[in-house]
Amino acid sequence: MYRSEEDIALLGELAGVLDQTVAAGGLSAGSYLVLRELVRAGDAVPVKHLAEALDADGDEVAAVTGRLVQDELAEVRPAGIAATDAGRERAGRLEDEANEAMRAYVLERPHSATVYGLVASMRAGRFTVEDLIAFIAEGPTEDDDED
Repeated sequence: MYRSEEDIALLGELAGVLDQTVAAGGLSAGSYLVLRELVRAGDAVPVKHLAEALDADGDEVAAVTGRLVQDELAEVRPAGIAATDAGRERAGRLEDEANEAMRAYVLERPHSATVYGLVASMRAGRFTVEDLIAFIAEGPTEDDDED
């Protein structure tokens, strides 16, 4: 998929919009990503598996899950850590708020069809925050004729 330097810059700005939205909702970016993963899992997940799914350090994930448990957004179960009802509600609300904030941010700036399509896909749940990060990391492409 073609992406210009400007696309990558705007998508990087969107990551900042996401971080601001999450912070305004009372979570760090890391806590939000862990909570989202817990919600996706649907059931208790061992910290080790959670860390592997996030490609993160197990000790760091354990510390984050400890804070989520303390905030009653997650709970410890015999099989691992699970999101609570409050955690699922908070993650869903933050996702909705972040999607709306990113959409508004893009609509207020010049952008390409690539960026608009990615934001629309994100809003529909077909393009995740992790996809956004990977897309930014891949950088720009030379031109659209290589596909």
